[in-house]
Amino acid sequence: MRIKALSLITSALAATAACSDATPGPGTGGRPGTLEGPDIMLAAVTEDVYTVGAYMGEDWESFGSIADVAFDEAGNAHILDRQEDRIVVLGTDGTFVRFVGGSGEGPGELQSPSSLHVCRDGGYVVGSVRRIDVFGSDGKHLRRMPVSPFTGVPFLRSKAFPDGSLVSTVLRADTARWRQGLPQLDPPGRPIEIFPIEHGTPEVLYTAWELPDPEDERRSPGRSSADGVSRLSAGRAFEPRLYFDVISDGRLAVVDSIGYRVKLVARDGSVVGAVERPIAPLTVTEAMKEAARDRYRAREVPSNVGIFRIERESVDELRFADEVPVIANMAVDWEDRIWVERTGADGSEPGPIDIVTPEGGYVGTLPVDGVRIPSAFGPNGLMAYIEADEVGIPTVRVIRMASLQPVGM
Repeated sequence: MRIKALSLITSALAATAACSDATPGPGTGGRPGTLEGPDIMLAAVTEDVYTVGAYMGEDWESFGSIADVAFDEAGNAHILDRQEDRIVVLGTDGTFVRFVGGSGEGPGELQSPSSLHVCRDGGYVVGSVRRIDVFGSDGKHLRRMPVSPFTGVPFLRSKAFPDGSLVSTVLRADTARWRQGLPQLDPPGRPIEIFPIEHGTPEVLYTAWELPDPEDERRSPGRSSADGVSRLSAGRAFEPRLYFDVISDGRLAVVDSIGYRVKLVARDGSVVGAVERPIAPLTVTEAMKEAARDRYRAREVPSNVGIFRIERESVDELRFADEVPVIANMAVDWEDRIWVERTGADGSEPGPIDIVTPEGGYVGTLPVDGVRIPSAFGPNGLMAYIEADEVGIPTVRVIRMASLQPVGM
């Protein structure tokens, strides 16, 4: 199946290159990595593999809260259930294989895990706000590294380098100081840090760019008061987000700008390349601002967390960036291709997805109504999506992308 899938994809990409002289490539019309020319639309040929998750099903398929999902090189799926403090391992056909973890403080047990990395041999690195746990491919617990809010804890949806070291944005005690209105201790920018698997102390890999905030508009993201009420700032709409993912050679693909630029960061923190397209950001209009206000009004926040009550600033406090970032999402697939989702024409809806390579090659563009960036990529075209069914039951849907076909051929 692997040979067939890869040959289909290879044939399709060769056809794409033959179809148009306008196919952007390295250095086309500019410096290396700059992709110019029109979109070349692709259609993804997919097949359903399985969907798991049920309210009245077996114990293993009754998920509480799915935090993450990942594949190993054999195509087995590993589903991290934060509520049940365990990993559910499924075979290539979706059948149950085993549990890893379970609630508790002992070796091999988990507490509110937030991120899961599965090495290609099937070993695990599991991150949480308290510790990092490493398991072997047989599910046996190998080591644990405690983490501290004073030195930094890995944030949700961490990634991992080939050696298992976690790479993450970091939540620290000084961030909590900021939330309380005290002086900010972090350096300017948004640090991306490494948690080596030998110890849990983070090391700064790269400080991502952050959109400046005028002094007269700057606010902390939240503040707690003596009455136990946590008041959340309305924030700033259309602010560029930070996306990053790991390439198998150890480089990091990073998106931290308003324009179309994917930086390639080496393990020493240096920027060693970039993939760009000359696509200008949209100017934020009054219609976009009003739509953002409507989304803010509709956004749900928990009213209580433990003994604390959460309140949110009114919509009148919502601020706006001047431009809409070009890139709305980014991920790296199993073949090291970079999927770049562009922002839709209205500034909020999903846009088309470009598939490019770290070397600056252009594979093509998937339409808005085509395949989307999944929760996890796997070998042989596997893609997993964390979803909810019609009554809100958490599920994982797995499909296989058999080929990419140029539209109109």
